[in-house]
Amino acid sequence: MSGLAGHTAAAFDSAFNAAPLELDQYADRRTAIYINTTRNISMPIVVGPRSARLLAPEGIALAFRSIAVFVDPSPAGEARTSYAVRMACRHGAHLIGIFAVPPTWGDSPAESFVRGQQAVRRVIASHQSSEAAATDAANRSFSAGCARENISFEFRHFRQDGVDDSAALNSLHTDLVIVGGPRAGGLPRDWSAEALLLATGVPFLLLPEPWTGSTAEHVVVAWNASREARRAIADALPLLVGALSVTILVVDPQKNPRHGAEPGADVAHYLTRHGARVVVEQVQSHAEPIAKIILAYAERRNADLVVVGAYSHARTAEMIFGGVTRSLLRDAVVPLLIAH
Repeated sequence: MSGLAGHTAAAFDSAFNAAPLELDQYADRRTAIYINTTRNISMPIVVGPRSARLLAPEGIALAFRSIAVFVDPSPAGEARTSYAVRMACRHGAHLIGIFAVPPTWGDSPAESFVRGQQAVRRVIASHQSSEAAATDAANRSFSAGCARENISFEFRHFRQDGVDDSAALNSLHTDLVIVGGPRAGGLPRDWSAEALLLATGVPFLLLPEPWTGSTAEHVVVAWNASREARRAIADALPLLVGALSVTILVVDPQKNPRHGAEPGADVAHYLTRHGARVVVEQVQSHAEPIAKIILAYAERRNADLVVVGAYSHARTAEMIFGGVTRSLLRDAVVPLLIAH
């Protein structure tokens, strides 16, 4: 890891014991960040009064103002609603419940043989009644969850077999979209969370099913000094500032010159000035898949959210995610916030 690899253990320990890494040179300093390396050594980074004044005043922080959640009248959908309600309540946000009405056509092959105007009308009326009942059930489930916390909310619905981009349109003007995982629960069956992200640019939070844990209290940020990771931090900033702890996880830092002399320190400084409580962890993959390292670390530390920037590249006319992103989407067992 650059900045550390050139020291022997003795020299490093001596330097560490001599003085912490400082943000500015003033008296009455207070500890803000710790950098933990693979040798399990903590290096305090201290913030002087000048930097401390840059921290957000207590009780004043960035917040999401509009959150969307894709819902359905199932146990997983109710758990998703409950999570979104807690998130909206914490941020004082307006919550939008979006229900993609599943089509009922094609469930009965016998309907293909219906003849006569009256018979066709009865079939159409039956399907309309089924769709209306499903919409009403989703509305009641969502509204009940919101009413218990007395938050601002609204319910929207659209038919899955529509030819428009209703899923993207209803997500476009929000700060965060919450969907179920790993198969994007609540979304229309011809949409994926990845497609929604690429279509709207709105970050999405993939909630594993089932998830009964806390709501973004202990957050891990997968940091590789890329544009995508930086975008993810910007999109997740309200969550990072409000979390009890934030870990900047740097995997194989020595392989990436973009990190600079002290991998993770600069982004930790940035977040600290916003008021986040930050720790930097530098770990080695030992040739294991990066996604596996990130998820194993999050589970080991009981994290309740992983923030990651989605790398994508074009394949002919289609945008596809890189291997690490796809693996995280497939294997995540903790909530995953992805931005692009």
